[in-house]
Amino acid sequence: MDPIFGKGLDKVIEGASEGPIKTLNLTWDLIFGSYHTWINKIQHKREIDLNEFKKNIESNLKDIPDENLKEPNISLLGPAIEASKFYIDEKVIRNLFSNLISSSMDNRKNEDIHHSFVEIIKQMSGDDAILFEHLSKKVVIPAVTYKAVRNSKGDSITLSDVVIKDSPLSYRDTEMSLVNLKRVGLININIGINSFTNEKLYEAFNEPVMINAFIERFYNKEQERYSQLFKQIGTFGFSVLAKDNNLSIDQIYNLCKPSSIEFSKGTIHITTFGQAFVNCCIN
Repeated sequence: MDPIFGKGLDKVIEGASEGPIKTLNLTWDLIFGSYHTWINKIQHKREIDLNEFKKNIESNLKDIPDENLKEPNISLLGPAIEASKFYIDEKVIRNLFSNLISSSMDNRKNEDIHHSFVEIIKQMSGDDAILFEHLSKKVVIPAVTYKAVRNSKGDSITLSDVVIKDSPLSYRDTEMSLVNLKRVGLININIGINSFTNEKLYEAFNEPVMINAFIERFYNKEQERYSQLFKQIGTFGFSVLAKDNNLSIDQIYNLCKPSSIEFSKGTIHITTFGQAFVNCCIN
């Protein structure tokens, strides 16, 4: 044990009640006393989280009929328990592990369970898990990418990765989580290739609350470019600016025109691998 920390939490030197040693002890307690309190709070919370983890597993196992209870495959159970210790304080991820561990002991999940689910969970954030559970409850999942179209030729600026309506996350967090869920093989995303024929499924993407969010994103992204362009036009004029940049005057005019905010339609669906993950780690 450390000879100093071993003295206790409130004193560095025993037996002194007055003078310089008292000052030292009081200062020590002021600085390190709160540190130990903080450590104790963390340890206490971890104990609570660990008990919740155990209770979730026990509750899940009680729901498995006796005839379906089986010996777990240690090559899956071991890595799952080992990995879970780093996520005990993250409730959403912790629950994925507790479901996976109990599923490894349920013979009804034999066709769905996969050793790679341990690594999949490790590569998911809490937001990823929340969004994927949300998607797993959907029958159809329309999705779009937003863009700012500048002219009739279709020249455009990409404003978003894939977004969905009614996401439990912010637009930015949704974009990031969808990219990761696709990367780990839980979902497939098709934009501009396949889309639903029922146009009503995409009406929400034209609602002001969504359009305005991407208008603001466009403004934040392009305001400096527009500012510089208009400043150059004011200084040199259209003709000189067009000549110096090897552009026609019409092309310069097109650069000045406001853009329309549009979207490309598509779909998201959960893969067979993803559905197996749902069956073992979410449901």
